[in-house]
Amino acid sequence: MHLMLQNLNQKAAQSVIQHALALGAEKYSGKGLSVAVCDRNGFLLAFARTDNARPLSIDLTLRKAYTASRMACSTLAFQQRLQKENLELAYFGDDKFAAMPGGSPVFNAEKQLIGAVAIGGISAQEDVEAVDALIGALDEGLRNNLFS
Repeated sequence: MHLMLQNLNQKAAQSVIQHALALGAEKYSGKGLSVAVCDRNGFLLAFARTDNARPLSIDLTLRKAYTASRMACSTLAFQQRLQKENLELAYFGDDKFAAMPGGSPVFNAEKQLIGAVAIGGISAQEDVEAVDALIGALDEGLRNNLFS
């Protein structure tokens, strides 16, 4: 029986957290990083950081996950939109938004928004690579009903 999630749950969120911490240790040489997972409404489900995570990156990671969920697009795409349309972040009226790469929405098989994942603390390019890897692993788990 295939059960499709309508909202990310703790089981999925904790899987992302564990995967992110392992990825950081293995691929990014233990650089300080943080990871956040939000539900479809932008509310925090799970958060973790390494001991050496920088304080600014901690707050930005939380804000990136929130933004990706609320805007239903990656924070990189959101940043590019702001630049292309010459918009100020403040125009959106939400002081929790962040337009830094590293946040990505999560969609179920029916293309419904079910949450968001963000990583921060490594370089902007590495944040994007890492969040793409996390989304890939999460998508696989969703397809295989690992989080039902």
